[in-house]
Amino acid sequence: MEVGGILTYEGSNFFRQRLLLATLSGKPVRIRNIRATSEQPGLLEYEANFIRLIDSISNGSHIEVNDTGTAMVYKPGVLDGGHLEHNCSLQRGIGYYLEPLFMLAPFCKIPLDITLKGITNNKMDPSVDMIRSSMLPVLKKFLVVDDGLSLRMVRRGLPPGGGGVVIFTCPIRRTLKPFQWEESGKINRIRGVSYTSRVAPTVANRMLDTAKGEFLKFLTDVYITVDNAKGSSPGFGLCALAHTNMGTYFCAEAMSDIPEDGGETKLPEDIGKEAAWRLLEEIYRGGCVDTLCQPMVLLFMVLTPKDVSRIVLGPIAPHTMHLLRHLRDFFQVTFKIDEYAEKSFSFSDEATERKLGAPKLLLTCIGTGYTNISKGQI
Repeated sequence: MEVGGILTYEGSNFFRQRLLLATLSGKPVRIRNIRATSEQPGLLEYEANFIRLIDSISNGSHIEVNDTGTAMVYKPGVLDGGHLEHNCSLQRGIGYYLEPLFMLAPFCKIPLDITLKGITNNKMDPSVDMIRSSMLPVLKKFLVVDDGLSLRMVRRGLPPGGGGVVIFTCPIRRTLKPFQWEESGKINRIRGVSYTSRVAPTVANRMLDTAKGEFLKFLTDVYITVDNAKGSSPGFGLCALAHTNMGTYFCAEAMSDIPEDGGETKLPEDIGKEAAWRLLEEIYRGGCVDTLCQPMVLLFMVLTPKDVSRIVLGPIAPHTMHLLRHLRDFFQVTFKIDEYAEKSFSFSDEATERKLGAPKLLLTCIGTGYTNISKGQI
């Protein structure tokens, strides 16, 4: 709702979405009652850390937080970019900070070159492996030219100690490219990485063999690499990526529990099987992007020139549904959502419609004609 000309929200949910959209739209936002009834009221450490990150990549932003941290007002400035270094909170993974950076970086004044330090893989946030495998190719589709776009993991860091180092560079664009993306294609290969940190190197091979055994039931082109890191904290996991012949990527991962959390100890074989089944579920959900990329694709569709963009998605995730509501608040854009019936192949013996996986949705919108004003000031 809007109070006194400022968009006002209650609670701590979707905190990143609100600050992200406020930054892009240039509209101030007020958030009240942030964990007001909780035993730990107010902003948590990783949320305050995220605010500092937004402030460091922008110029002229104004942030007011009350004494208890339960209310804040954010007045966005101009995205500046440049060469930066940021120490992420160890309460969350680097992926928590990378997701919004992927959506902000193309609209900076200076190409962004940022080094993030912290936890590269945890169970709460998408890992750097997932983001590099899934979100990076989708971002390339919008930028058209990918010169200078890279996400490099210098050192892997697992919880609770962290110690990971990631470098993200992104070029700037004045406008994005509208698109129609309705065919996801067929899975033709699976790639992945089996990683360990301060455990026996054979653990990676045990995960790899189990996951590969699951995938080989469906196709033969499966290749998973091994990464035995020397981090500060022990742990292991597997990230798998499915490619289609139409340039669609589905990504999923699983990793071991943190010893300090007292969770159930899982065997490497269990982690390998869990990662494989999660990827198979992601393939079943289908669509032209996986669940991780849904918010970024829908946001960029809104920011494209005033032309029609459409995409086919699988079942919409809860955080994507809330993003659609926030896009209506900040940009006054609503999506047309229809059921999508997949077309049959003309060269196939089957003349009936294909009903593969979960029901699909066709989302259509007209872009707002968003322009990166900062780029013109260089």
